[in-house]
Amino acid sequence: MDKEEAAPPQVVGGGDESDVVELVLYKVPECYVYLIPPRKSAGSYRADEWDVNKWAWEGMLKVVSKGEECIIRLEDKSTGELYARAFLRKGEPHPVETVVDSSRYFVLRIEENVGGRLRHAFIGLGFRERTEAYDFQAALHDHMKYLDKKKTAEEMEQHFQHTSGLDYSLKEGETLVLQIKNVSSEICF
Repeated sequence: MDKEEAAPPQVVGGGDESDVVELVLYKVPECYVYLIPPRKSAGSYRADEWDVNKWAWEGMLKVVSKGEECIIRLEDKSTGELYARAFLRKGEPHPVETVVDSSRYFVLRIEENVGGRLRHAFIGLGFRERTEAYDFQAALHDHMKYLDKKKTAEEMEQHFQHTSGLDYSLKEGETLVLQIKNVSSEICF
């Protein structure tokens, strides 16, 4: 297979501590974008309502973790030019919705900043193989799991700092007396 599931971290920026590390969680060289009809009801999307054999765009998909943000990037295969992107952020609606009739197709909420205003649209996203779709979902899940573990670690650190305020050092004028019993006066080497 030609996909790359994890790449080494890449430092973005000049190299000092304030720079954010960008980590490619998942990369697949072939995915398909569909222009989908508006949702007719509160029900879920169905891929059989799209013409899955007529995609609007074909290219590469990357799932990139950048700090607490996860970015789903759709890029041109040969030039790497950005086609669209979606953001997975804690506390915001999930940008990926599964369709009810297939495990290879999703609806993706893409975002773009146009003239200072954030615009969004919904597009269909499809993969050739089920394993690619599964790995895509797993990468998103891994990022959310990372955020949960990070939050737990921060809470544990704060709890430790609040409870470890006891000072065990000797104060001025305090002495420590140790009583050591002499078990044997013979020492063998």
